[in-house]
Amino acid sequence: MSLGAWLLAGLLAAQTATGGTGDAGQAAPPAARDDAAAPAADAPVAVQTRLSPDPSHIGDVLTLEVIVAYPKGYTVSLPAGLDLSPLFVVDVSEKPAEPTGEGLRKVFVVRLQAFDVGELSTPPFPVTYVDAQGAVETVTVEPRTFTVERLTANEVDPKRRGEDPPVSLPYPNETAETAVYAALATLLAVLLALWIHQRWAARRRVPVAPPPVPPHEEALARLAELEASGLLDEGRFQAYYLALTEIARAYLERRFGIPALDRTTEEIRRALVRAGARIAPIDPDAFVRFLQRADLVKFARMDAELDEARAAAAYVRDLVEKTRPDARAAAEAKAKDAGAAPGGADEGGAAKGGAAPGGADEGGAAKGGAA
Repeated sequence: MSLGAWLLAGLLAAQTATGGTGDAGQAAPPAARDDAAAPAADAPVAVQTRLSPDPSHIGDVLTLEVIVAYPKGYTVSLPAGLDLSPLFVVDVSEKPAEPTGEGLRKVFVVRLQAFDVGELSTPPFPVTYVDAQGAVETVTVEPRTFTVERLTANEVDPKRRGEDPPVSLPYPNETAETAVYAALATLLAVLLALWIHQRWAARRRVPVAPPPVPPHEEALARLAELEASGLLDEGRFQAYYLALTEIARAYLERRFGIPALDRTTEEIRRALVRAGARIAPIDPDAFVRFLQRADLVKFARMDAELDEARAAAAYVRDLVEKTRPDARAAAEAKAKDAGAAPGGADEGGAAKGGAAPGGADEGGAAKGGAA
């Protein structure tokens, strides 16, 4: 007996042991029938087919399993682009090979559709195998018959079947009530959350303004920008003095509360005189002379010197530095310390001086009287 016959006999014996056709008296289920190909006596490859469901209805998807038993060292495959007309091939897949003692077994799964009715069969198609020496051979899969029934009844005068009895649900239906109440509660929670979000978003939020820039920092920054503007290098003295006086006036107004931006030079002079010690150490006369000189350049178009313009900017910078809060506090503390020391020296000096001249006169008078 050839190796292919032995493999086929082993395959049939395995199917009989797992509930297939055999001597146990149990027939195979009608949904699948097994047919084996008839290989030649010396063919090493055996092929068996199984189709389900059988019988089927028109348009049903049929599963054709092609079971190939072959020796170890062989490879088997189905043709690429398998055509089983007039049947429609849905797809083709294969399962991993399984060992069966001395050989292997592989199952190819071909899903089909038939659109005719009656006794049909699959057309024959080849299974290709390559032996251990690389020789390519084929074995033919024999046609497989199956039955396709109509979707309509096959009776001459079909009768309507009776209806199934109605299914009654218990009342009250607690499951349905729970689902309804849960849905209503969820909807209410969503609406409430949406309302709260809208109210919260509608609130007017008062923006927190950044802290104001101290007057001395603003003035020093503007002075640096003016010096870097290049107005002096371009000879634009009128624009330079206009910007410089604006910086000085704005600092005076922000630092000491004296209106200066929209005032004339004379009005600013009177305001400085009235301020008195509150604006120390600013010299009102010096500040007015600075403004008057700038007015001559701005309005009378008097020629200005480069050094004079730079000196004017240095004057404004020095004024800002001396009157900034920290510098002014340090100057006042230093003045208090310096004022306390000279006062004690004067009192001591007066006592000593008063005693010395008085003693000398009395001594002189005594000596004169004695003489």
